[in-house]
Amino acid sequence: MPQTQPQTRILVLIRHAKSSWDDPNMRDFDRPINERGQRDAPDMGARLAARGQRPDRFYCSSARRARETALILAQAVGYPEADLEAESGLYMADDTQLLERIRRFPDSAGEVWLVGHNPDITELVNRLAGFQTHDLPTCAVVRMAFDVGHWKDIEPGKARVLEVDRPKHPWETT
Repeated sequence: MPQTQPQTRILVLIRHAKSSWDDPNMRDFDRPINERGQRDAPDMGARLAARGQRPDRFYCSSARRARETALILAQAVGYPEADLEAESGLYMADDTQLLERIRRFPDSAGEVWLVGHNPDITELVNRLAGFQTHDLPTCAVVRMAFDVGHWKDIEPGKARVLEVDRPKHPWETT
């Protein structure tokens, strides 16, 4: 029986846009994106759209700032808002829990985007790519590829980082 070549899986990890700390009585979960976040997220969405990038599936933490960021990015790239998947389990998930969730992505999706929180998004990027970046800024986008046929086969240290884009520093390819 002939072997098939592994399919490349594209994972885009995004840190939510800058959020507001104006109300000290507001629960962390309920914090919205602030004025800077409202500028950065559309700018980042426009960059993604200009590069022709669009997910097959799009997940985000159910925290307000992550949902707002995901919605802005989805609109920019023409991803249906109704198909955004906000998951409560992504809100306080550490890098191990995030990796477990990624391994359960449907194989029908070749490219998946995930909007989450620090320090866990940065830690997951470091773990998957096998390098150390200190702190991804808000609204940073890291696009990576895995030469695997199934999401369940994603392993730490096996990612090829394709792009890193930050609001203040236009995208870099590796």
